[in-house]
Amino acid sequence: METRPKLDLPKTSLERWLDVASWIFVMLGFALALNSYSDLPDLIPHHFNAAGEADRYGSKEIIFLMPIIAFVTVAGMMFMTRFPHKFNYLNTITPENAAFEYQRMRVLLRVVYLLVSLLTLTLTWNLVQSTTDHTAKPGVEFWVLVALIIIAPWLILLFWKKKPA
Repeated sequence: METRPKLDLPKTSLERWLDVASWIFVMLGFALALNSYSDLPDLIPHHFNAAGEADRYGSKEIIFLMPIIAFVTVAGMMFMTRFPHKFNYLNTITPENAAFEYQRMRVLLRVVYLLVSLLTLTLTWNLVQSTTDHTAKPGVEFWVLVALIIIAPWLILLFWKKKPA
C-alpha cells in the first residue's frame, strides 16, 4: 500500500475566500427559504417534467431541501479537505510533489462545493418562483452552473501545473 506524506498545509487566501463564498451561498439559500416560507401555499410543486411543468406536488417544507443539501455538501467536503493524503490522484504522490498536489486538490474540492452551493441556491430560487406559475424551466444560469461543476475540476487538473523551480 502506498504511503503518502501527511502535511499540515495552511489554507491559502484563495481557499479561505472559496470557503466564505460557499457559506454565504448556503446561508442565502436558508434565508431565501425562510423568507419565502410564510408566503408559500401549503402544496408547492417539487418535481418538474422536461418541459418545465410541475408534475408532482408536496408540502411547502420541501423548500428547505436544497439549502440542507448545500449545507451537508459544503460541510462534508470541507471536512474532506483536511485529509488530502487520502484522495485519489492522477500522479504518483511523492514527498517532492505532495504539497502542490494536495493544495491543487483542496482548491478543486472547494471550487466544486462553491458551485454546488450556488446551484442549490439557484434551485431554491426557481422553486420559490415556480409557486406563482407552476412552471420551473431552468434558466441559463442553471445550465452554466451544471456545466461548470462538470468542467471546472478537469480544467483545474489539466491547466494548474506546478511552476518550474
